[in-house]
Amino acid sequence: MIKGITRSGFAFEIAENVMDNMELVDILADDETDMSFRISKITQLVLGKEQKKRFYDHHRTEDGRVPVEEVYEDISEIFQSFKQGKNS
Repeated sequence: MIKGITRSGFAFEIAENVMDNMELVDILADDETDMSFRISKITQLVLGKEQKKRFYDHHRTEDGRVPVEEVYEDISEIFQSFKQGKNS
């Protein structure tokens, strides 16, 4: 299990084999679709449905929006955790 906390304060816990998913590879390799349109599916594949909801709620603004840039930054940081084998 990979555990960590992003700079924004989101605590996550993800199975070590989550990256061993061809659907995730397909989404990451898709050069024809802008990353901002792929980030939702990537987030769900990496975090799972329940943790994705908690993740979005963590970033939710007072007016109910979930800023794309904040989500992208934290997902990028979570990906870095896998590369480093982070367990914080």
